[in-house]
Amino acid sequence: MAAESVLQAKNPEQQGGQIAVNAEYLQRIKVLSEEREMENHDFRAWLKNYAPDDVDDVVKALSQKYFALIDCKECANCCRVLELEFTAPELHTIANSMEQSIDEFKKRFVVEGIVKPCPALKGNLCAIYEGRPDVCRSYPHFEKPDFVFRLYGVLDSIGLCPIAFNAFEELKAKVEWSKYRARRSKRMWELETEGHVA
Repeated sequence: MAAESVLQAKNPEQQGGQIAVNAEYLQRIKVLSEEREMENHDFRAWLKNYAPDDVDDVVKALSQKYFALIDCKECANCCRVLELEFTAPELHTIANSMEQSIDEFKKRFVVEGIVKPCPALKGNLCAIYEGRPDVCRSYPHFEKPDFVFRLYGVLDSIGLCPIAFNAFEELKAKVEWSKYRARRSKRMWELETEGHVA
């Protein structure tokens, strides 16, 4: 099922193996992640307890695979949608690159410590790409160590980032999550028919 999910999320307008990202595609992954919310929370709980020892390597490889298939410059959804908190030095860097004082920048773009959408976004391109903050550089954070300890953040990312969505769905297939789900579903059905579960 998980491998099928990845295929469902791919855009029919793919060209040469690339996954074309447009508003319709972004809406599709948002809807699919909402439909799979309970499944994704179950998978998160399962990973916390049963993730393979090499899960960080598997996730990193999946992230790299989808970074090669998806051009972030076609998307930039994270820059438009995420609410980000930057460090003081990062705020200064952004303000300076936009030729504004830090006070002017905060007045225009920061509300209760949050920047949304990113003021450095010009179309789908980052105006400060070379000097972008670390949180932007590593998003969706699939290549950082200790993946299983960051799963709530991952769940937040899969509804808005095509790379995160596809890598997470393929991870379900790689760790054979469907076998566990099938056993769990069968056991739940047995309990329900025995009258043990309401």
